[in-house]
Amino acid sequence: MTRVMVPAAAVLILVLAGCASNGSSRFAKEEKFVVDQAYVDAVNQVSRQTGVRVTWVNPPTKRVPADTGIDD
Repeated sequence: MTRVMVPAAAVLILVLAGCASNGSSRFAKEEKFVVDQAYVDAVNQVSRQTGVRVTWVNPPTKRVPADTGIDD
């Protein structure tokens, strides 16, 4: 009986953990990340004035509410 209970308890814990992490939380903020285009434009403008070449590998991002309609 004990040999069946331990694996059954392990499976139950895994199933409950999977259900708990599925979907969105009502406590989580509804935000998304978009490229901070104003900052990118400002850095690019200064780089052109000073003769420095900028290559954005990871452009800066900012958080915006998900319902603003701002796209990536």
